Amino acid sequence: MNTGLLNVKRILIVGFALTLSSSTMSARAAVTVPAPATEPAKPALAPQISETTTDDYTQDARILGELARRKAALDRREHELDLRETQLSAAELLARKEVGQLTSLRGEVEKIVNQQTDDASADLAMLAGLFANMKPAQAAAILGKLDIAKAAAILRRLPTRMAGPVLAAMDPTSAAGVTQELQRAHAPFQDASATPVATGGSSQ
Repeated sequence: MNTGLLNVKRILIVGFALTLSSSTMSARAAVTVPAPATEPAKPALAPQISETTTDDYTQDARILGELARRKAALDRREHELDLRETQLSAAELLARKEVGQLTSLRGEVEKIVNQQTDDASADLAMLAGLFANMKPAQAAAILGKLDIAKAAAILRRLPTRMAGPVLAAMDPTSAAGVTQELQRAHAPFQDASATPVATGGSSQ
């Protein structure tokens, strides 16, 4: 009897020990092992620009600025040339217009001068006819009161046989002035007649 109780106790003790051991192992397994600590993320570093890259940017900006200034200068020069060309074209057009007007005016002036010359020649011819019908003393008295150039022009149109006596009857001062005017009018012909004619060499 006592031996059977003792075996039962042993069985109970062994079972309790196994149960306790199992509980202990389950408790240990249930304990959470903390994860290893991770380092905090470092902030991303900004890209560093080297001094060489900065110098390249500065040089490029300088080149672009210089090109912009040159382009602006060329644009101004082109505008000035266009303006000057426009002004020259306008001046040339105005000059042609003025030349045309001057040519037309010169033609009109020449026409008037020719008409006046013809009229003056006709008047001188008529006056010469009147003086030709006067006595030399009367003609000399009137011619002496006229302008020397006009008196010489009238006297030149008188017949030679009439002009000599009229000139002789004029006042000496007036006669000298008319004579000089007549000589001046005939000077080109006198110079031409006085020019020696070239002759060939003398034969030996």
